[in-house]
Amino acid sequence: MELRILILEDNEADADLLHRELKKSELNFITKVVQTRLDFEDALEIFNPDLILSDYSLPSFDAVTAFRIKQNRNPLIPFIIVSGIIGEENAVELIKDGVTDYVSKNKLFTLSTKISRALNDIQAAKEKIITDKKLKSLNLELLKLNQELEARVVKRTKALAESEGRFRSMMETLPQISWTNTVKGEVVFYNQRWYDYTGLTPEQTKLFGFKDLIHADDLKNSSAQFISILLDKKGGEFQIRIKRADELYRWHLIRLMPIVDENSSTLLWVGTATDIHELKLLQQYKDDFIIIASHEIKTPVTSLKASLQMLDRIKDNPSSAVLPKLIVQANKSMEKVNVLIEDLLNASMANQGQMDIRRQCFKLTELIKTCTNDTYTDQEYHITTEGDMQVEVYADIIRIEQIVINFINNAIKYAPESKEITINVEKVAEMVKVSVSDKGKGIQPEKIRYLFDRFYRVENSSQYSGLGLGLYICAEIIKKHSGQIGAESELNKGSTFWFTIPFC
Repeated sequence: MELRILILEDNEADADLLHRELKKSELNFITKVVQTRLDFEDALEIFNPDLILSDYSLPSFDAVTAFRIKQNRNPLIPFIIVSGIIGEENAVELIKDGVTDYVSKNKLFTLSTKISRALNDIQAAKEKIITDKKLKSLNLELLKLNQELEARVVKRTKALAESEGRFRSMMETLPQISWTNTVKGEVVFYNQRWYDYTGLTPEQTKLFGFKDLIHADDLKNSSAQFISILLDKKGGEFQIRIKRADELYRWHLIRLMPIVDENSSTLLWVGTATDIHELKLLQQYKDDFIIIASHEIKTPVTSLKASLQMLDRIKDNPSSAVLPKLIVQANKSMEKVNVLIEDLLNASMANQGQMDIRRQCFKLTELIKTCTNDTYTDQEYHITTEGDMQVEVYADIIRIEQIVINFINNAIKYAPESKEITINVEKVAEMVKVSVSDKGKGIQPEKIRYLFDRFYRVENSSQYSGLGLGLYICAEIIKKHSGQIGAESELNKGSTFWFTIPFC
């Protein structure tokens, strides 16, 4: 699909720079550049853009006016301001007013990421509109059905039971947990999704009810929101954590809509609970990642800047004794920045399916020996390799080395009290399995399933460096080799990270 990008820019050089930056993102796009209000309004109708990139200030026009015009015509088009003069405070205020995002002309390398995020957000907004329309349509159907039920109650006919069956069947077809409650809030019906999720029987449900399954931290606020929605009589939504049958809490979006009669009197309420746990975690990972990435990159850059400033002061005295130390320090800082950038690039390529894999046959234990020699020389740790010492594998030697080093470094970083690290090599079916084990404090069971997700870190403490991308990249490498990857852990006994790859 070709992305239509409208550029509001009066500087030809800046417009060309934007165009070149967009090409780097490998987006499939066409652009149209305008400078005046009239051309901008015409382009909204004729060019019908999917995205707008606007300079903050033009001689006869400005981004604020352009944004308001766009909002009146099509509020769903993402609007990103690209400027070098707007200032952070103005940018924050504009975003509060509804502008999608802001990119400094000095940091155009962030443009593609913000475009992707804007397009993803707008797609989510469109999907929410579609879902709301479907829910509204369902509510109308339920209203019609309820009116039929009332008429049949009055007539005391056999059709009452049939209508109730239709109503319940409709509720059972919903993919979410759903229920109906009276205007006073008493739940009178749950669909089967409720019983499947909670593991409760109808009798247990009557005994415990909904409140006993809501996370304690959410109970007070959710109860207040529930009552507020019932009193407002217009419907609404809020988010809570609901306990699953396995005792784990998962985030759900609660929606409540009233069923009203022809006199606009509320007859009953229909509620749904949509599982948004993964979306909630992803948003949290993204937010944490932005904070972590800013911190991780800022630290070596600050150190590099300090070294360069010192070097600048002594540039006329090349014989200074401090010169070699400053050069070494600057190189270390640059290497840290390179490692962070390499992780970001590898994650981006993996996400786009562009990670290059070059397979060859090699002896796995020789690679492991190189990894242990190159990555850690402290005699305090004892790294042992055991198992099939002669097996050869068919894989990308550089990528597999990357995984082994990552596993060893993680064992040292997250289990420093474990002085023994064991690497085991064995044949399993048609594959070779490599396991790296430590005897550290272990990992909580509920966190293991997320270890190989993007941006996820078991510990969010600032004492651990990194972007939370290492294990995600490892998982993508193994996926390219048609292998498997995983982790096992027992609290206070240690952890084992493993992967499988084909042998020659």
